Amino acid sequence: MRLTISMTTSSPLRTAVVSRPNAHARIRKSTHIRRLENLAPLRAESSPSSSSTHPSIRYVNEEELEVAIQSREKPMVIDFYATWCGPCVMLSKELEQVAEALGDTVDILKIDCDENEGISNALQIQGLPTLIFVSKSNDKPALRTEGLLPAQSIIEIVTNEL
Repeated sequence: MRLTISMTTSSPLRTAVVSRPNAHARIRKSTHIRRLENLAPLRAESSPSSSSTHPSIRYVNEEELEVAIQSREKPMVIDFYATWCGPCVMLSKELEQVAEALGDTVDILKIDCDENEGISNALQIQGLPTLIFVSKSNDKPALRTEGLLPAQSIIEIVTNEL
């Protein structure tokens, strides 16, 4: 059986149309944005501060992030995430391992992109999760990655690049 996939752009949300020529059936799947609207009540029930057990990991808002960056005394890993994002949830577990390995030599900050759209837009956060690595020195530029990274890669970036 052969499937044909075509993209339609008639609405603001792109829609993939999967059709089977012999069955005369079409299955429409809208992008994840429409399906995630139903998850909004779940976000309110989960408390982000309770999901991290390590003291080096802090959940911050836009204002707290700016203060933390200005007053930093050690390297920082800033995780831009969303509660509905599967890779973001997996990255949280990796960041727990990083916090265990590096202890208090690094600050790990997490900022929810849905609740802090201003900073997300200003930094052009488009893919989740996005990690920004900030050195304690103003001389070194910040490094940025998008997507899931294993704990060992994050540790190497912090120890070798910052």
